Amino acid sequence: MSQRPQHILIITDAPTAPLFAPRVRYLVNHLAQRGWQCTVVSEKALGTDFTFAHCRHLQWSYYQENQPVRNRFRWFMAQLFYAKEKGFFRFLKQQIQDDSFACIVCSTFNTFPLLSSARLAKKLNIPFIVDIRDMMEQWGDTSFVQHPLHLPWPGLNRWLLRCYMRRDIRRRNAILSHADALTTVSPWHLEQLKRINPQTHLIYNGYDETDFYPQDMKSEQFILSYSGKIYDLLFRDPRLLFEAVQRLLADKKIEAQDIRLEFHIDKESILPLRQLAEAYHIQHICTIEGYIPKEQVLSLMHASSILLVLTCKSTPNGTHGIMGTKFYEAIGVEKPVLCVPSDEECLAQVIQETHAGIAATDVAQVQAFILDKYAEWKKNGFTRQNVDQEAKQRFSRRYQAQQFEQVFLKTPHARS
Repeated sequence: MSQRPQHILIITDAPTAPLFAPRVRYLVNHLAQRGWQCTVVSEKALGTDFTFAHCRHLQWSYYQENQPVRNRFRWFMAQLFYAKEKGFFRFLKQQIQDDSFACIVCSTFNTFPLLSSARLAKKLNIPFIVDIRDMMEQWGDTSFVQHPLHLPWPGLNRWLLRCYMRRDIRRRNAILSHADALTTVSPWHLEQLKRINPQTHLIYNGYDETDFYPQDMKSEQFILSYSGKIYDLLFRDPRLLFEAVQRLLADKKIEAQDIRLEFHIDKESILPLRQLAEAYHIQHICTIEGYIPKEQVLSLMHASSILLVLTCKSTPNGTHGIMGTKFYEAIGVEKPVLCVPSDEECLAQVIQETHAGIAATDVAQVQAFILDKYAEWKKNGFTRQNVDQEAKQRFSRRYQAQQFEQVFLKTPHARS
């Protein structure tokens, strides 16, 4: 491949709220600044009108607005017969009819659109690079990636879903093994994928300097905040935090009028989180609502004294390699990070390396961290985390775009 900026084709799954595919979005923005041309083709998410900037963006719809019965049928067809991939490939063939691209990059959180992207790369005979943001295996035996089939026999539901997953993993691995290069998001993912394709590169997620930067903002309350998806309280688990706050209030080490917990989350998680807060008797100091506009997120982060990163402990049969963008954004604004509970794996290691805060394993650690930052807020009216600046730069989107660029330029044309 020529050692200069070129035109690349990026094929990805649907950009969804609240962040709208930040890894691809920032990659396109920074590549454009460095002279690259990008064409992005994605599925269109229901209920959104998002489009990528600084590129040509083509969108394809599989599911339809206000058609739940038809969409359920389409989901079954996608599971049973790869109808979604086949339809997307037909769309790609119609829209992409030349081979002037330097390479095809498929960025996926699961398996779609791997099959259609690989078929197009073979048809055009150009290098094929896959960016794996998530893997089914990272969720272990949990139910995170499972979708209910609504059959009257739960055992049959679980058996069929396991069959689908094993089939999809085999199909995915066959495609990945023939890709010219892979990129992925954590050391755990790197270790797994290198077994499938030795040409695998680690490119973390990160923060964009233009959107997330430090600014000292005094606040009238000591705010701990989280803005983003929770999915499931088993995977974004705040219980350690809630118990620590409950004890601090009971012991009168923090005044209730001083502290505020703010959660701006997906609508499906609002009620379960409110119920959990009530169970710990801290609902009176909690704000648990839906997403706030993007332009308000940064102000909330600057006003916060602690930024929360919710996760769960990695176990042999549980989750692995979960490193959400919330952590990287916190590094960008240089606010103290409280990760609860510690994953005791990749995320905890990076938090330690960057001096970004703490990945807590017990209530005592959470209490000590909160009290330390509470004292800082009492003294200054704000908090600031002294992150390692050299380590911080490794997680900037600009640096990661340069890493992607090197992968694109150095990937040989491996097909005959």
